[in-house]
Amino acid sequence: MQHQYQKLKDLLKKKIQKGTYKPGEVLPSEHELRAQYKLARFTVRQALDELVKEGYITKHKGKGSIVSERKRKALGLFSIKGFSAVVGEAEGSVKTVFLKKPYKVKWGDDFFYPLSPEEKQKGAICLERIRSVNDSPVMLEYTYVPANEVPLLKESDFVHNSLFETLHVKFNIDIGTAEQELVATGATREIAKVFGIKAGAPVLHVYRKYHTNRPGFFIYSSFYCHTGKYSIGNVFQ
Repeated sequence: MQHQYQKLKDLLKKKIQKGTYKPGEVLPSEHELRAQYKLARFTVRQALDELVKEGYITKHKGKGSIVSERKRKALGLFSIKGFSAVVGEAEGSVKTVFLKKPYKVKWGDDFFYPLSPEEKQKGAICLERIRSVNDSPVMLEYTYVPANEVPLLKESDFVHNSLFETLHVKFNIDIGTAEQELVATGATREIAKVFGIKAGAPVLHVYRKYHTNRPGFFIYSSFYCHTGKYSIGNVFQ
């Protein structure tokens, strides 16, 4: 369930993205927002602080909250909040396509992160997905979720096609922190075909381990990024 400050943040963000509030303009004051949306001062302030973190506004003493100049389109691919949440907020036209239905796998001995004996015994569910922004593929992702704990074996099991939202809504599992490694590499033929680039063209390969609020429940991801039309930018959280 979305908090009130998140709803206000999303509402103000959409108005900024649509040009209702233009760069350099001052947003309504905290007092005006409180009166208009019938919210507490803390809630309004928290929403504005989130917009500051994401680079949409800056606060100036005596002037209020001023809409920032959005110089470049940047994708928050490295946020631990998840692709759908972060990139969808920024761009609006996001699509996730499953290359095949989720399937069970055994962990390989050469898996990219060390695994506990319990994890090896359970196995995993693998999700193979292509992530696109405005119909341009930007990410090819292989995600591994512990098997037998979360029954995710078909696309219809997912809430809004989002793994993180599904884990939160259906299983009360939330992402806490993440470890990651980044490697610059050349695209194989298969990867190049996904992104519409030449084999050998540079792509970014990211390995990630997500820690959750459920003890011993980790999610692993290996994904390739090609963002020729965008930069990659983040407020890390």
